[in-house]
Parts: sequence; C-alpha cells; structure tokens
Amino acid sequence: MTFSYNNTRHDNIRKNTFYNIRLDLLVCLLLVLSILMVYRQVKNHDFINFDDNLYVTDNRYVRSGISLDGIFWAFSFKDKEKTYWQPITWLSHMLDCELYGLNPGMHHSTNLIIHIANTILLFLTFRRMTGAIWKSALVAALFGLHPLNVESVAWVSGRKNVLSTFFWLLTMAAYVRYSERPAFNRYLPVFFLMMLGQLVKPMLVTLPFVLLLLDYWPLSRLKIGRGGRFFPLIGEKIPFFVLSALSVYLSVISLRTQAAIQSTDAVSIALRIEAALVSYVAYIAKIIWPANLAVYYPYPDALPFWQTAGALMLLISFSIFLLSRSKSLPCLITGWLWYLGTLVPVIGLVQTGLWPAIADRWAYVPSIGIYIIIIWGGAYLFAKWRRRKWIPATASIALLSILMTATWLQVQYWNNGITLFQHTINVTKKKCFAHYALGFELFKRNRHDEAIKQLAKALQINGNFTPALDVLGSIRFYKGEIDEAIKIYEIISDIEPDNKQAHLTLTKLLDLRNKRNFK
Repeated sequence: MTFSYNNTRHDNIRKNTFYNIRLDLLVCLLLVLSILMVYRQVKNHDFINFDDNLYVTDNRYVRSGISLDGIFWAFSFKDKEKTYWQPITWLSHMLDCELYGLNPGMHHSTNLIIHIANTILLFLTFRRMTGAIWKSALVAALFGLHPLNVESVAWVSGRKNVLSTFFWLLTMAAYVRYSERPAFNRYLPVFFLMMLGQLVKPMLVTLPFVLLLLDYWPLSRLKIGRGGRFFPLIGEKIPFFVLSALSVYLSVISLRTQAAIQSTDAVSIALRIEAALVSYVAYIAKIIWPANLAVYYPYPDALPFWQTAGALMLLISFSIFLLSRSKSLPCLITGWLWYLGTLVPVIGLVQTGLWPAIADRWAYVPSIGIYIIIIWGGAYLFAKWRRRKWIPATASIALLSILMTATWLQVQYWNNGITLFQHTINVTKKKCFAHYALGFELFKRNRHDEAIKQLAKALQINGNFTPALDVLGSIRFYKGEIDEAIKIYEIISDIEPDNKQAHLTLTKLLDLRNKRNFK
C-alpha cells in the first residue's frame, strides 16, 4: 500500500510540475507576442539627435565597433561628453555597430529584445518567489506593455536603462536561488551580476535595499523583533552596499571630470527637495493615467506651496496606511518602499546637465513597486468575489488592451526627432527645450529655414538659452552669414564667459572674416 501511495503521489507531482512548466511557457509566449505587437514598428525608426549622437552616431569610438582603443576608452574617464562612467553600455553600442553598422532599426531591435527579456525575467522571478502565476504574469505584463516604458525601449540611448535592468533582474533571480539554499557558490553569482549591472548604469545602487525588501516579502527571510534575523541579513548585504558605494564614487568622479554636475547656485537645495516630493506623486499619476507623455519635462523655476505640501501629505498618509497593513499584506509595503527607494538616485537631489522635472525612463524599475501594489492589492480586494472570477479577469484584459493601444500610439512618436519633439511641443507647457530640439533636428536634415523658426521660438521664451544660440550660429555660418554668426557667438561668450568652445568658434569666425576682407 505504501509503495502504491508513493508512486501515485510522485506521479501527481510530476504531472503538476509538467503542467506548471507548460503554463509558464504559455505566459512567456503571450508576453513576447503582445510586446512584439506594440513595439514591432521600432525596426523602422531612426536615430534621434538627443543623446543618440553622443552615444552612437557622432561617437567615433562607438562607430568603429569593437576595438582595443574603444575598450580602453569605455573603461576610462576621458573624452566622455556629458555622460557618466558606464563601460558596458558603451561596449553594447559598439557591438551593435560591429554587427549592424549604423542601421538604426537594428539598434532599436536590440533594445526591444532586452526589454522582452526583462519582462520574461520579471515574470519568472516573481513566479518563483511567490508561486502566484497569474499575479506574477500581470505584474510582468504591466511592466512590458505600459506606455511609460516606451522611452526606455524606443530610444536607442535608453539602452543603459533596459540593459542595467536586465542585470538587475538577473541579480534578483540569482538571489532568490541563493536564498533557497544559502551557500558561497550561490552567493558569488549574485555579487558578480550586480557588479556587471553597475558597470552598465549606477541605477543599481539601490538594489541591496530591494534585496532586503524581498527578504521581508515574499521570501520571508527577514523577521524584525526578538528572534529575528535582521542583522545577519544586513551583514549578508554588506558586499553589495560596498559595490553601490564604489559605483556612486566612480560616477561622481566621471561627472566631475566632465564638469557636468550642477551647483546649488543654479538650482537651490530647497527647490530640489520640493521638486522631488512633487515628482514622487507625478510618477504615480503617470503610471495610473499615462497621458501626455513626453521626452522632456522642463524643470520648474518654482513650485506653489500647495503642491509641495499636498505631495508631502499624500506620501506620508499612504506610507502610514500601508505600514498599518504590513502584517496582513506585507506585499503592499514592499511595493511602496521599492518605489520610494529605487527613485532616490534620479529624484533630483544631485543634478547634471539639462535636468528635467521628471523623465519617463527613470520610472522603468521603480514602477514595478507600484505594479506589485496594484496587482496584489487588487487580488486582495477581489478575493471576496470568488463566485465572480470573471470580473477581475475581464478587468485585467480590458486594462492590458488599453495599455497596448496607448503604448502602440506612444511608440509612433519616437519614429524620428521631428515627430518626437513636435509631440513634446504639443503636450508640455514650457516649450523652450522642445523648440530648440526640433530646430536642431531640422538643422541636421538641412531644413535651415524651418530650423530658424523653431530656434527663434525657443529664444523668445528664453533669450539666454545658449544651446539654441549655438545651433542658430551654425546655421548662419552655413548660410554664409558670417557677420550674423559672429554676433551670435559674441552673445554666447557674454552669457557663458567660461564656454571655451564658443570662444574658439568666435575666434575662427573672426579669422575667417578678416581673411575675406583682406582678399
């Protein structure tokens, strides 16, 4: 009897395992097909003269493909215009150029493949951690199909975002494996994968914090209080925190080398803190209602008190509410702290270059925390409707259908720089940068008269916006209007006395005019 019972039990286990594997494969297939449906158009998209020139098209090291000089350059701090230390990102762009040259469709396709891989990894990792196949599938579907993530996927320069997240999720998957049976040979892959991810982008500095959250839920390794394992688990993460500290140090060094960090004279600490509070709420609003998405949201000159105070009250109230439910629904506080913590590196307390108020790409990883709250919280609310399971199922299908449509439309705006920045002009209020970027794109396409009109609109909004003046000066030069170009670069030199490139260009233009007059 015993032998027969064991055989039956083992047969059931095998059948269940086989069934679960088939179900997982079906979910993965559906995720891949749905993402391809909305993103397949990127293969026909062009490069955009907004960082794509820095990362690929005008970068002589990247354009040359994989080379010894390029590898040394990727790992150095030198000759990096307004970018931070991200060697594996550079190597990935070099590999694309080695394989495809400057075929923009193939560069876009690489981003898409990585995004699909991220979605599958997210599903499989949460599936393994929680055992909840449909909740994990819905979190992955929201991540893979949400229009807020279009910027990371449909923008070639978004490579660092999708690629760093790939290593983030691989690190999580390795950590889950380690947590099931801790051993040194299982710990090393976690450390190694996190290190690789931080060589892509320093966004992974918050990953040790997220691993602690996963220890609390869903891994149930972290128990706070008497008899808990809080300090041993903190000690376990120390090497990861050291990696994060080293990544921050290297990033700061690289930015200082390029003189890219903005001083508090340009944007005060008080305004940065106020904007950070408002941004936390703004990202949630865009996750819930993803309308009027743009590539650039101008940084505010000031914020009304009611916005800052309202954002602070909302964040505090929601945090208190979720903490009060942490024992019965630990998933909610884990998702909330995931969201709050992973946004810290890009919330604006340290700023570089033309820092925006918010950026869709910065929500790529943090939004996962909100998706956890939506799906697991929603499942709790719908639990009492066991006899009406069709209601949450129908709601999920409807939601994903709406997101797919919105994402498909949003991807279209990224077709080229003209469509992208014209859309940005249509959906943003302070349009100076958008007019400049559209003018620059038109200039690159030799549509000089149209470019001048856009640059003039940018300068009407901000007459001291030197990037627009610089492009306008270049156009005047190409049109043979040397005197007009000289006047423009004299203005730039007055506005930015330390702008060496402007002084050099002005000197060359003056020499050119003197030679013409001499003849």
